[in-house]
Amino acid sequence: MSIKRWMTSICILALVGCSEQTESEGQKYGPNGTHRSIGVVAPKHYDVWVDKFFVESLSEDIGWRAPIGIVSCCWNKPFGAMADWQTMPEVFLIRWFSFAEQQSYEALIQLENPGEIEERMKEVAPFEAYGKIVERPRDVLVLGLAPGGTVVVWIMNRGENAIEVGRYKAKPYDDKESDYTQWVNEYLDREGDYLQENGVRLDGW
Repeated sequence: MSIKRWMTSICILALVGCSEQTESEGQKYGPNGTHRSIGVVAPKHYDVWVDKFFVESLSEDIGWRAPIGIVSCCWNKPFGAMADWQTMPEVFLIRWFSFAEQQSYEALIQLENPGEIEERMKEVAPFEAYGKIVERPRDVLVLGLAPGGTVVVWIMNRGENAIEVGRYKAKPYDDKESDYTQWVNEYLDREGDYLQENGVRLDGW
């Protein structure tokens, strides 16, 4: 499917609406689990609002919407806003508003090697939890949204075993329909001192 056709399908989805993804029957956790999730994260102090998040599997010709909303803390962790997937995602359309920059961004991302990424997600990656070693696949595909429009994609089950599988750059988006004034004011009440002291970090992600 071409990007043009993809964008057309996104427009159709926006008009008719998409059902939210729910966990399918038979999904299992553990070393041989079939469960897979998508996570969206942001760096600490740099909260964002994800306005739109559309996902498509080109090979299966399936598209769906993942409702994300507010995302805050923490970068490179699998515990942000989450949604289960129907089949291996290959293309993402994501649009978000950065409260620190008061700027919207939009990115159309097509994974270069989704089949390889899916196989790597099945590999067991041990981690310690409650004093025990737990073995689970890297079953979360995580998109990190950083100031300046940087998007980093990882696979992981915990931050300490994250593997970066892609890095992309979003474009500034002129959103004339949304008014984030109240949320920006609330955000600045929480993080204004930090921003005044440290500024908005746009590189190094």
